Amino acid sequence: MDLGFLLQALIPSWNSVAVLLIFFAYLAIAGSILPGKLVPGATLQDGSRLYYRCNGLRALILLVGLLGIGSKMNFVSPTVISDRGLELLSATFIFSFL
Repeated sequence: MDLGFLLQALIPSWNSVAVLLIFFAYLAIAGSILPGKLVPGATLQDGSRLYYRCNGLRALILLVGLLGIGSKMNFVSPTVISDRGLELLSATFIFSFL
């Protein structure tokens, strides 16, 4: 693998940023809408607890289903993640510091 190609692949494109933002928006919407068991979190300093909705498996199944339907309708490419893997990695790394 050429070093120039590797460095070029690490620069996130606008498409990879859009894919990542759409994924974050999906996680926010699915996490707030999908039903799930409420589980108490760790005890906070004031003695109270936050409760978390465990719906990750449902969100994953819905995401795979939506991607399958979108792929069948030629709306989204099934290889979008593998085609832009390094760009998505660097965009995620940049977002983690923002």
